[in-house]
Amino acid sequence: MEVATNEPLQVVAGDTAKWKRRFENYEPPSWTLAYYLVKDGQQIQITATDNGDGYHMVDVKPSTTTGWTAGQYAWQAVVDNGTDRHRVDYGTIEILPDYEQQGTGYDARSHVKTVLDAIESVIEGRATKDQESYEISGRSLKRTPLPDLLRLRDRYKAEHQRELQAERLRNGLGTNGRVLVRF
Repeated sequence: MEVATNEPLQVVAGDTAKWKRRFENYEPPSWTLAYYLVKDGQQIQITATDNGDGYHMVDVKPSTTTGWTAGQYAWQAVVDNGTDRHRVDYGTIEILPDYEQQGTGYDARSHVKTVLDAIESVIEGRATKDQESYEISGRSLKRTPLPDLLRLRDRYKAEHQRELQAERLRNGLGTNGRVLVRF
């Protein structure tokens, strides 16, 4: 199995995370490479090793990644030689949950799909209610106007379609869209 030469976009908690990187002028063993991943006050630190071929090797075992919390992390790659320190790259990585470790009740929907479902539920419930606002004993309630809900629904539907198309592309299925050709 060939080792990737870039950081992955996603890692499943509980799986091996393995890649290698080469940075000109910052090669091992003179330089060490560390990754710092952060999300919501959490930090994951990964230290690469000398691969012996000019690459820094990252090889994080499942016993370590199983403790990683799912979510979107920002990361920085930093090289250090004991005297100098430089940020050499940065990006984002998504830690995905390990479904084998998930108990019942796990919701695998994306944020976009969760919001879309909530908006559609409100629209369905609105079909039986006439009032947009009312007041009882000095307390008032105002509902979001239906045209605003429909606009939000359309926006989130479009975002959800983009998510579905991206997933189809990741799975090698194409976008299911039209290809326009001019002769």
